[in-house]
Amino acid sequence: MVGNADKRQHILDVATRLAGTKGLRALSVRSVAAASGVGATTLRAYFPSQSLLYQAVAERVVSFVLSDELVQDRSLAPADRLYASLRQFLPTAGEQDSALAMWFDMLTLALGSDANAEVLAMVRSGHDRSALIVARWFTLLAADGCALRDAPEVLAARFMALVDGLHLGLLLDGDPEALGWAERTLRWYAEQCLTAPGGNAVPA
Repeated sequence: MVGNADKRQHILDVATRLAGTKGLRALSVRSVAAASGVGATTLRAYFPSQSLLYQAVAERVVSFVLSDELVQDRSLAPADRLYASLRQFLPTAGEQDSALAMWFDMLTLALGSDANAEVLAMVRSGHDRSALIVARWFTLLAADGCALRDAPEVLAARFMALVDGLHLGLLLDGDPEALGWAERTLRWYAEQCLTAPGGNAVPA
């Protein structure tokens, strides 16, 4: 017999896959229930509203994509650990077009003329979850003795603004070298966030 936790996980698996293959416009209680093989009433027992379903999908995607493994690799220099972690926010060359199209579609649905409140909640949830993870990376570096130029939460907020700008630039710039430029910008940011030993740093 499938437990409640397993059924909820199954629904989230299906919803995430549906959003990735058919786009956010295809994500609804009815479509997810049908694809999951459960009734709409059963699905609502786990996700009482479409907004909560969207938020759960956003948080699941963020947690799945962003790993702490790189920032914890002490064989790397601190700036390299931070850059490798932040690089997870950029698409690879092979997935660039589809990943950026989905990002733009999500913002359009959340903020466009026919804005969808559920998608807006999803965007906010994913953004907040991402910022918390980035702040955690800075906190982990500080705990290892790395000097930070500002508080982890402040550095994370600045990064979130930076990466949104990089995504927009990649979407608009057809230059094949645009991704390399974005990567160099992230590396510069990683180096700027860390101070030299004895510098003016925020204590861990």
